[in-house]
Amino acid sequence: MLSFCYLKKGANDTPVYYSMADAGLLQWRPLLYLGYSTLERFLNSNKITSLEHMVSNTSIKLKIPPQNLQDFPLFQLNADAAHAWVQSLPIANTRSVAQQLRHAISDLNHVKLTPEIRYNIMEVLQPKLDVALSNLTKRFLNKPLVMPEEPRQMAELAGSLYSTVTTAYSIVAIQAIQQHESIQGINPARLACEAIQRALTYAGRKALQTFQLFHSIELHGWLTLHQLYALADSQQLLDLPVADSLSGGDTIKATYLQALLLGCCKPNQLSQGDMAALYRGLKDWSMLAVVAAPESGSGLFLVDLDSDQPPLYSSLFTETPGARFRYIDTAPLVEHLEKIKLNDGEHGISFDKDTHIPTNLLAHLIESLGSMSLRNFNRTNSDAPLRISIGLSSSHYHVAGERLFEQLLYGEDYIPPASERVPTNPFHLPQEKGDLWQQANPEEDYSRGGDTAEEEIVEEIEHRVELDGNTRSELLFDEDRQLPPQQRFPIYNVQLTNTSPGGYCIEWTAELPGDTRAGDIVSLKEEHNRDWVIAVIRWVSHVENTRTLIGLELLSPKAMPYGARIHQKTGGKGPPMRVLLLPEIKLVGQPHTLITPRAGFREQQKISLISTGEEYTIQLLRQVAATGSFAQFDFRYIRELGDILAEDKAGHMGSYDSLWSNI
Repeated sequence: MLSFCYLKKGANDTPVYYSMADAGLLQWRPLLYLGYSTLERFLNSNKITSLEHMVSNTSIKLKIPPQNLQDFPLFQLNADAAHAWVQSLPIANTRSVAQQLRHAISDLNHVKLTPEIRYNIMEVLQPKLDVALSNLTKRFLNKPLVMPEEPRQMAELAGSLYSTVTTAYSIVAIQAIQQHESIQGINPARLACEAIQRALTYAGRKALQTFQLFHSIELHGWLTLHQLYALADSQQLLDLPVADSLSGGDTIKATYLQALLLGCCKPNQLSQGDMAALYRGLKDWSMLAVVAAPESGSGLFLVDLDSDQPPLYSSLFTETPGARFRYIDTAPLVEHLEKIKLNDGEHGISFDKDTHIPTNLLAHLIESLGSMSLRNFNRTNSDAPLRISIGLSSSHYHVAGERLFEQLLYGEDYIPPASERVPTNPFHLPQEKGDLWQQANPEEDYSRGGDTAEEEIVEEIEHRVELDGNTRSELLFDEDRQLPPQQRFPIYNVQLTNTSPGGYCIEWTAELPGDTRAGDIVSLKEEHNRDWVIAVIRWVSHVENTRTLIGLELLSPKAMPYGARIHQKTGGKGPPMRVLLLPEIKLVGQPHTLITPRAGFREQQKISLISTGEEYTIQLLRQVAATGSFAQFDFRYIRELGDILAEDKAGHMGSYDSLWSNI
């Protein structure tokens, strides 16, 4: 089997590409498929002496449908007719557009066409295709994990469309290699290179969608990615730049690694938005990872290009890797990310207004790609019931003995001051500005008859206003009219699937809130336990269409609820916010830590912890963990002047010097 060849000539042995059509130098001109003898004659006639040539006998396991469809009625098989057809599709109906595109491309995959015509048609359809996929994505992301029927259908349609487009570009690549001698108007190597890159891009985007829905990669999904890479490797196309890379990397290797490394980042521990942000970041960073054959390299991960498996930790692979294996060395990438974290870690990384990688996500990426992580405990099957409350606010309420935040801070009989009860105190209502005469004669603005058409309209509008419970509780400040605490901080009954000393695995039920996600703080109570246990949702997985599992990692067997007020630079203190103090566990060497909301808290801040009748001053030290929902800090207690005086009030302070020495 012959392969594409390229020449190396010029300063510093940089690649210089030649074409039979022009014996002169062509910068970044695509390669020409040549037989070895033909190429040798070309080199001799042009007095070129440097040549790298690889002949590959490796079989590629990409499957493409037979081109046996005789009739294609949608449009004539050329780019102009395809453009006219795609412009006639209904813009407003996303589902209809996606279905028609899927039908058209699926039929094209069965029609016999030259590779260049097939590629040109696909490029004409591509802009409308990307718009349809983007609109479909908005219909099923950020939905309940157990999706309703309509979002689920949208997700299946998008996944099917990704697969169909991947197949279309794979056909172009394979036939460009097989039919290189008959291709007109475009270099066969360029056509194959761009087609493989496109196929990898859509296959990678489907992998991203699969991860975002917490599903496993479908059958042959990993194999398709590996084999497209292997095809490019056999033709020496991996590192050639692709001008219009869409959402993939700038080369075939970068696009392949973009999807591969996302799979190495424990995506089931991330939110859907975090996965999208990491995928965007890996578009720029993936080329820093090194792919090497077993005889010439090493790395943290190992991948078999002939398998339908994700990358494995290389240290766990006991056999000698064969020729079709590749090491993925992520050390240079991790080193680069650590430098970014050191320089920009406080604020994270922003690619655009909608894509941001915060510090905790960058740390997750570094940890996932920098070291091997294995399960520390064996799991034991269990079917016991478990009570769970989700979120920091809800966990705080239950850990506090079902006391509201204000009651925890100020006592059971706390009544808000008048300034905080504006909605029920007419003397504290702000006065509306307007015409002074209207303020002086307000009765003229109203009809007392009660029968005017205007009043009927107002009454009708007011009658139609409907609010859900959460919105109503946010709008109503009067506690007597708020939702009861049992509805604001609900407890859900779930079933355990298995347990370990480090956590639980529970099965999802329809009653659980739809916005639950990886990284949320939860409080748990087994049937006979007295205390609420604090845990975090570490992963979510859809194992079947009707079954969703959630992995919970235990953080502490108990917690103490407090309000936290941040000391400001002006000398004042911010408003109190809910925090949980996780006490020290000396037996396992776990120090005390503080669970805080994700925003507002940072290392080295001074904090006042307050509860009924007590107040402590602490300083946050190192941030030991963070997710999109909470942060966890080491801290130390600070002794203030009042504390020292209280300790020594029974004794006599001899001098101010002794006071300062105590401080």
